[in-house]
Amino acid sequence: MYPMAGSSAAEVLSCVAVTSERHNRPSASMSTKAFAIGIALAGVLGFAVRFGTFLWEGRTANLSGDAVFYHDTANLMAKGKGYINPFYFQFGHCFSWGLKGNGDQNYSFIASAIEDCPKVDVVQPDGSVISKAKVVPPGTEMATAAHPPLWPFILSISSRIGFKSINEHRMIGLLFGSLGVVLIGLAGRELFGETVGVASAFIAAVYGFLWLNDWSLMSESLVTVFVPLMTIVAVRWWRHPTLRLALLIGVLSGIGGLLRTELLAYGPLLVFTALLSRRLQWKMLLRDVGIVITICLAILAPWLIRNMTSFAKPIYLSPTGTLLAQTNCDAAYYGPKKGYWERFCAEPEPIAADGTLLDESERDAIKRARATDYISTHKTRLLVVAPLRTLRMFNLYDPIGTARFDINVENRDFRQTMVALAEYYVVLLFAVAGTILAWRRRLTLFPVLLWPALVAVVAAASLGNNRYRLCAEPSLIWLASLAICLLVDRLRIHHRDKLSNTTESTAINPS
Repeated sequence: MYPMAGSSAAEVLSCVAVTSERHNRPSASMSTKAFAIGIALAGVLGFAVRFGTFLWEGRTANLSGDAVFYHDTANLMAKGKGYINPFYFQFGHCFSWGLKGNGDQNYSFIASAIEDCPKVDVVQPDGSVISKAKVVPPGTEMATAAHPPLWPFILSISSRIGFKSINEHRMIGLLFGSLGVVLIGLAGRELFGETVGVASAFIAAVYGFLWLNDWSLMSESLVTVFVPLMTIVAVRWWRHPTLRLALLIGVLSGIGGLLRTELLAYGPLLVFTALLSRRLQWKMLLRDVGIVITICLAILAPWLIRNMTSFAKPIYLSPTGTLLAQTNCDAAYYGPKKGYWERFCAEPEPIAADGTLLDESERDAIKRARATDYISTHKTRLLVVAPLRTLRMFNLYDPIGTARFDINVENRDFRQTMVALAEYYVVLLFAVAGTILAWRRRLTLFPVLLWPALVAVVAAASLGNNRYRLCAEPSLIWLASLAICLLVDRLRIHHRDKLSNTTESTAINPS
């Protein structure tokens, strides 16, 4: 890319920077055909690994937590029930967990008898008191915003065409995860060249903290696709801002907000940072900031309007009270789970004075107030816990303990998790080296490091959980691949020079 006559100073500087950057990438050359073959092979390997781990463990594993919500909500949406709470619809409010095999539907809830439900004393008009069970009958259609809607919506498309069992939904996750491998490779090429792209794809194909999520039926499978797509667009815009790329960043930011709440922050943070750091381009960048925010809000508008009109109190993207309550309590501030979360800290569910279950927004407000009160009386302790959350997120604090907690919550296999943890430390080590090398060579770095930075901030504000680190995993892979390719370059050059010196020595001193 070369500047044309009449180009502005900012455009000239941008072109010069991109041209200089290409000379600082790994020097090993690769044809377009070789790159395509390499990426395709990595994609096949990625699917084979994911399908193999699915057959090994995932095919018979129980669903738990968020995965149950996604699966059941998708099937309810396919039946035209809308975005409602699947637990209350199928099992009512008073239920207990039960795990038992039932063919492919290998999870179940066991409803408790009404007389075993928690009770509340209700004052009657005549002054008498009646003990009333807290119960919501099965079949109750109660609106929810517990999770953003994009992943259940995609699964509901599968359900509408007949693929609605747990394992059929899991296969959707495997396909998205395999597509993510290819896209991580394409983003690696965009960042640091073809060799890094192929290396990134092969690492992503076997990287445990990617494939562990793909058979679990969690939304992270779709995040694996979203992050490299957003990064490709972000890197191109970062190097040479254009109106078209700003529009794409706005669109992807809005879509990201419908997938995971924190994903919508990446695009606006990227363009706003550029506005602050590139004074020569401030007019154009200010335009792009406005475009990104406007497009993002336009895409989110239907979901925001629905949430603000479906509940007694306003809910924006999703409720926050349950998460805050689960991460700001004694169990999450002290003891083995400090920096993690505890499900029981958000229980029992708040109820009205007459024993009926409150609206989701009202329950959320009560839980959020409970968490806020706890934080206000434990401010000093929060200064200790917040850094531990980030360290736990990146497996720099109590990694085995965190792995065991994740296994209990998400029904992961311990052996698979230990393999993933070992891979993670190797990738992390090379990623640190890659960051230093990219900085020294003046390669594009900010759009890559913004992902781990965003994850670190989210962890400090909430909890440290390996699954929630997925947004940062591709960045670690790209940087690790850069370090590996540069190391191979250096070894290749050293070997070539050694052969050259040997040849010269032989020519000068023939035997």
